[in-house]
Amino acid sequence: MTIAIASQSPRAQQIKSGDDWLSRKEAANYLATLGCPISAKALAKRASNNNAGKGPSFTRFSWKCVKYLRRDLDLWAAREIIRVE
Repeated sequence: MTIAIASQSPRAQQIKSGDDWLSRKEAANYLATLGCPISAKALAKRASNNNAGKGPSFTRFSWKCVKYLRRDLDLWAAREIIRVE
């Protein structure tokens, strides 16, 4: 008898991977390394009112647990940084 194991969706695998998820403080530090300095408090303020399109996308795992995906931070920083030549 063969047992088939259903493979997990890519999204489920991504959620389990802890490498791409950053806390708000880690996200603020990461954004600073990208040249987009912002404090964790400012990220929290921009996340209020369901983000209102002003901050990077985030996922709320519980009332006090908010995480940011590294790729979402990269995309947001690219939109925020204005290059002057």
